[in-house]
Amino acid sequence: MEYNDCQILENYENMARAYTEALKEKGFNFTSLQEETQESTNTNNNTNLVNRIADNLNRVWRLYVEGSLSRSFVRNRFVFATLAQNMSVIIDNFKVLYPNAVFSTLLPIRVRPQDIAKTSIALLSDALRDICSLSTLDPANESSLKSIANDLLLQIKTLTTQV
Repeated sequence: MEYNDCQILENYENMARAYTEALKEKGFNFTSLQEETQESTNTNNNTNLVNRIADNLNRVWRLYVEGSLSRSFVRNRFVFATLAQNMSVIIDNFKVLYPNAVFSTLLPIRVRPQDIAKTSIALLSDALRDICSLSTLDPANESSLKSIANDLLLQIKTLTTQV
């Protein structure tokens, strides 16, 4: 006796379709697990991206606070205090957009006072990259994220010109 695998698959597919149609007529709802898995993966990726942005913003704020309290940079203490104040406003704006963002409670990053500007520029660059990625994934908050990105660019400009 010979079996035709293609014929068996076609018959099984037709039986499965007829069965689901009969159940749909009785009021059953069917969803695809693959689509739900992809959607939850996108949600997890967005959550990870939001938390990474929040961590970088918090680290930069802590660097600025450390720079404003440093005794090494007497003339730049006021600049770092202003930058820390501006960064706290940026963080508050980000918290309004994403209230569930997890900001790290890490100890301040310990760097030499003369390296605070370089380290914060690197962290701000990472935050800008992530904000641009997030703005493409979250079109509802795109304009607000662009505004935050512009504020971060002003922070970099201030760092490069005044510190």
